[in-house]
Amino acid sequence: MSTLPRSTAQTAPFAPAASVFTALRRAVRPLCGTDRGGPLASRAFRLFLLTQSVAGAGTWVQRTAQDWLVLHLTGSAAAVGLVVTVQCLPTLLFGLWGGAVADRYRPRRLMVLCNAGASVLALVMTVLVTTGTARMWSVCVLSGALGVITTVEGPARQALLPRLVAPEHRRSATGLATATYQLARIVGPAAAGVVIGFLGTGWAFLICAVMPLLCAVGLFALRHVRALDRAPAPHADARGRWHGALQTVATHPQLRWTLVLSGFMALLGMNLPVLLPTLATEGFGAAPESFGVLSALVAVGSLLGALLAARLRTCPLRTLAVCALSMGALQITAGFAPSLAAFGAVLVPVGIAALCFTTTAATAVQMGVGPELQGRVAGLAMLVTLGATTLGAPLAGAVAEGLGARAAFALAGASCVGVSVLAVVAVVRTRHGARTAPRRARASLAVAAARRPATAEA
Repeated sequence: MSTLPRSTAQTAPFAPAASVFTALRRAVRPLCGTDRGGPLASRAFRLFLLTQSVAGAGTWVQRTAQDWLVLHLTGSAAAVGLVVTVQCLPTLLFGLWGGAVADRYRPRRLMVLCNAGASVLALVMTVLVTTGTARMWSVCVLSGALGVITTVEGPARQALLPRLVAPEHRRSATGLATATYQLARIVGPAAAGVVIGFLGTGWAFLICAVMPLLCAVGLFALRHVRALDRAPAPHADARGRWHGALQTVATHPQLRWTLVLSGFMALLGMNLPVLLPTLATEGFGAAPESFGVLSALVAVGSLLGALLAARLRTCPLRTLAVCALSMGALQITAGFAPSLAAFGAVLVPVGIAALCFTTTAATAVQMGVGPELQGRVAGLAMLVTLGATTLGAPLAGAVAEGLGARAAFALAGASCVGVSVLAVVAVVRTRHGARTAPRRARASLAVAAARRPATAEA
């Protein structure tokens, strides 16, 4: 007969699950901080997070449905890549313009208008698909229009987020927002597959038309927060708005190095969408189902990485160096993995390191400038990363085709190690500049004081 109390004896079988739940709650509580004024203590941020989770899921549903539609219309994977390029092209051409618009106008209202426009485009696509009149040219036109909306909506979202929480909680808020996006990245394609399989592509686009409207309604409910609708500072002209972001990045070493490191990583080290299917099929002979599992492992690692990055409090450049070094070592290990199971096991920490890098870089960009410049600098960051990704994807594909998928993975890992060395150089130079800045200031004051009597005598 057990000597434990009745309640303890009844709950003993559930003790392992309870201990796991307690550990997760203790790990998440410092991140959320609902009981100590953390980011989730803000009702505005909670509502923003909810709207962005809905919008993110809708984005991935639409991307999946769009790729399936193009493949159904043309039967060509190159046509799918063409549509993706058309959708990314407006950001490459007008990224700085989108950031200037986000700084000139109220970001919440811009996001409401952008979501309404995305809903209209998805509704047009629904009509074309259901009536059987969808063609390749119409898909390209609508995807290009959606790319223009994204060019404005992205910087506006980056400019809105810091206004929702206190400055000391911006890193955690950025990590939670990124984690929400990664969760939508997992749920969205799966939901799209279910909807397309049971109801058809038209219903998937109809869902994509409803989701942005829900997001717009949630953003409209934030109108009572005065800080969100505070009018931005007026600017002299368009040239000043364009040059303000460039001058700010050029004069702030940490911000400048963050963009440089992000560009190199996007160009050389973060090409998993190209290298992953190549190594899975050529290196291990994986079936399409196995490729889906591998993509899910990367997404799970990305979700964990976003949550981990939200809790980091170290120097951003130092964190970028550690993340780049970790990702480089992991990609080299993945390139020489002996089996598909070992390869999949390495993909989870690869996703963690990649999202820690991108989240830390995004937080450094947000916290490195004032509210009047956040949209433009965010647009410049989008331009750098997306442009580097656009150039790096075909480069990675050419390397994988010429040298093999394993060699391409190893070279990508070696590139990440090189970026980590560059990040260490950035840390050293930034610290040296911070130490010598007071000396230069005192020297300039001394020179000015020495010239002052001579000027007075003259």
